[in-house]
Amino acid sequence: MTFSMPPTFPQDTFQEFGKRASELFPVIPSDETPNDLLQKQQHFERALWAVAYRYRACSELNEAFRALLQGASDHWRKWNADEELNYRLEQCLYHFFANCVSVFDSLAFCLYFVGAMMAPEHFPYISKPNNIKLKTTTSAFASAFPNAPITEHLWGLSENPEFKKIKTIRNILAHRIIGRRNIHICGTTGADGKYTKTREEIWYIPGSNERLEFSEKLIQHHLEETNRLLTTLVSVSLEFVKSERRK
Repeated sequence: MTFSMPPTFPQDTFQEFGKRASELFPVIPSDETPNDLLQKQQHFERALWAVAYRYRACSELNEAFRALLQGASDHWRKWNADEELNYRLEQCLYHFFANCVSVFDSLAFCLYFVGAMMAPEHFPYISKPNNIKLKTTTSAFASAFPNAPITEHLWGLSENPEFKKIKTIRNILAHRIIGRRNIHICGTTGADGKYTKTREEIWYIPGSNERLEFSEKLIQHHLEETNRLLTTLVSVSLEFVKSERRK
């Protein structure tokens, strides 16, 4: 892959999966109709590239968010009073969570076309790609390959607490409101009469039950979880293609 990717991306496994899966798609002349083989291959390839593009965007947004916080003024740190900076930070967060969900949606779309080349009768939405989502792919694999490890992992992804958290935040930001840095300062007086003041910064999203610390590591944590989930799913996708090709 000549396209530069972050070092955390499972590049070797991803490339091998792409190479082996692409061999399922015969190259024949095409009239660009929705059901022809070349169109299927194009959907597969573009979805595969989308996984890489979205992941790299997530990594770059993490760096951009950290850089913005490191360069923030003392006035903003104390009072939150810089709407331009608030906007730039929120854009990093919005695009991170949007790209993060897209990493897995794109891989699920890619896998749908891989599965369709092996068991087309279980993948009826090739001509209606708008209907292909993570849930659609999972159901199709459960029908076609009920005992394959990849099917178990697709079900597991949908129920994974971290993925559900990321998706919930994405949905709120994409369809309803922005999140915002909130500063909580409170004080307590101990039995010895000593007064202690604490300051807490959170990213508050009305409608979400998540309590996210607003710090340079806000995106980093979710990026690490995304990498863990993606690395596992790409690995089982590769093993799936290998095992099915041997049959």
